[in-house]
Amino acid sequence: MNKYLVILFFISGSIFSQNINTLKEYALRDAKLVCEASMKKDYNTILKFTHPLILKKYGEKQLKQLTEDIFKTMSAQKIKIINSAVDELTDIRKEKKEYRCLIKNTIRMDFNGRKVTLKSSLFGFYDKKREHWYFIESNKLLDDPETKELFPSFKTEIEIPIDEQISEN
Repeated sequence: MNKYLVILFFISGSIFSQNINTLKEYALRDAKLVCEASMKKDYNTILKFTHPLILKKYGEKQLKQLTEDIFKTMSAQKIKIINSAVDELTDIRKEKKEYRCLIKNTIRMDFNGRKVTLKSSLFGFYDKKREHWYFIESNKLLDDPETKELFPSFKTEIEIPIDEQISEN
């Protein structure tokens, strides 16, 4: 009997570890797609990885228009994303019956000739039915009133770092 319990323990541990590794792989894959979409101004991909609560509040059409307007404003003000890259997945946990993660990223921008680097992070929520991660800028979960309204009881054990802006000139 004890042999069966030990075997069952190892099998369940192995399955869990494979599951976490797959979730990490998907999180990094999806975060990289979001970063690339931001550089390419690919609204459809950005919306694909936008949390469903945000899509529900604004509607896909209005959110797409809002995203287009942001990029148009950036262009008019001569603000350009030079590079957007995933640095690392720092944490992944199961909280409130869902997997969540934090991915640090670095965004290099040109503000009308002034180079700025933004050290930021994305907070991910996993949709197991779609095998797909949705992301929110992490600091918005802490500081943005509209985001806090959409996630009123948001709590996490994952440490969310404060964004850091570094001017290069």
